[in-house]
Amino acid sequence: MSKTIGSAALYKEYMQKIGDRSELFELLGSEYTIKSAIYPGSHIDITPSLFYYRTTYIDNFKKAEKFFAKPDLLNYIVKNKKYEEDPIVKFYFKDYRKDINELVKSFDLLISLYAGIVSKYCKKYLKQGGILLVNNSHGDASMANLDSNFKLIGIINRSNKKLYYNQKNLETYFIPKKEREITEEYLERTMKGIGYKKTASFYLFKKVI
Repeated sequence: MSKTIGSAALYKEYMQKIGDRSELFELLGSEYTIKSAIYPGSHIDITPSLFYYRTTYIDNFKKAEKFFAKPDLLNYIVKNKKYEEDPIVKFYFKDYRKDINELVKSFDLLISLYAGIVSKYCKKYLKQGGILLVNNSHGDASMANLDSNFKLIGIINRSNKKLYYNQKNLETYFIPKKEREITEEYLERTMKGIGYKKTASFYLFKKVI
């Protein structure tokens, strides 16, 4: 990519590749009071900044570092944000598995989407009662389900091209198709989602400890 391409164009091009997540973050904001979010392994997905005024991104991908350094980035967020506050956006060019002590217990929402075992290494950044949004592409939803720090409180699925939130029959999730032992060591070693009898697009966990 040319350095002359602005942040808006780069972001929109990236959204075309991965799919626009605006509906997801808008739905979360309607269900929970979320003012702050942290997004490890974000690449250049700044969608949370359009819905939550304080957002922090962590990624060790060089293109992400260049993207967040662009001078027009904040301008784009200001023009497209859905809240009244002035946006606060921070980016850490870092492996999210490394500690960032100033962020501990700072956020309402932790986002884990296609970025590995985020919940294990970044749960410390969530406030008690904070929400983990996670999918199971790399087994991270399975990891959170094993973690006593987290409690499953809801799922998000898509029906008729629209996302919906559900808190019913949560006990029917995370039941393997085949009887097997699922451990944290296995999940982190394989980085694969387990085959379950019933699945969701996204899972929501509350940090209870």
